[in-house]
Amino acid sequence: MATLETKLVNIGLVTRPVPPVREHFDEQEMARLVSSIRENGILVPLLVRPRGDQFEVIDGDRRLHAAFEAGVREIPVVVRDLDDHETHIQRMLANLDRHDTDPVSEAKYCARLIAEGTFDIEGLAAKLGRSVVWVENRIVIAEMPQYMQEALSRQQMSLGVCLELNQIHDDATKDRYFAEALRNGMTVRAAEYNKLMVNEAIDALHASGEPVHEEAIPEPEATPRIQCALTDEILFVTEMRLVRVGIRNLEEARLALRYKGEQVRTTP
Repeated sequence: MATLETKLVNIGLVTRPVPPVREHFDEQEMARLVSSIRENGILVPLLVRPRGDQFEVIDGDRRLHAAFEAGVREIPVVVRDLDDHETHIQRMLANLDRHDTDPVSEAKYCARLIAEGTFDIEGLAAKLGRSVVWVENRIVIAEMPQYMQEALSRQQMSLGVCLELNQIHDDATKDRYFAEALRNGMTVRAAEYNKLMVNEAIDALHASGEPVHEEAIPEPEATPRIQCALTDEILFVTEMRLVRVGIRNLEEARLALRYKGEQVRTTP
């Protein structure tokens, strides 16, 4: 395989990715990168592809932006002649390797590739070495309300909590529950419990022909509750203790637990 050589090109000949994987850059990280480039230059060449008389960035969009800010006239690049499919995959793989990946920008990029027919869900998952569920979740993120996307980008809320609360059937209730999670915090398990509880109330209102109103919706709970399989008592998870129980008949154990979707885990 031919060795890829680094060469210096005029920065004005290098354009941003179309579309970019990252929509926004962290201001503090960008300031540090600009300072580093002014002092040390660009240490890692940008990966680009030829576009007529110019070059389009495949990997290195942030470095290109910082180089403009630093007043650099020439930048080191490695040129690879990739088609659109190869370019999109290379960009995604490079983005996944970073520790500060913005899940929303990443999700919008994935959703755009699928919507435009560049890849289907299974094909994109295979190319990225990810599961189909991972790609499907990115499509969900791309369609989330803006307030959820902003919280994800700012790392104010975990992805798991967002995915659970996003499944609430009423938009106004979803907004209220998410605001509560931002104020007081919420675990994924609590978000799942709240989602199930509130959707049951919303569906009951829809079935009766009544409009959804706040008084009929339970208040959000930061700690989930579970029904005891033996006493039918509703207990907070924090009031429960994990114990080991010897089980001979696994099917009887599954029936006794009576918790939908829960799997019984046993040890010899």
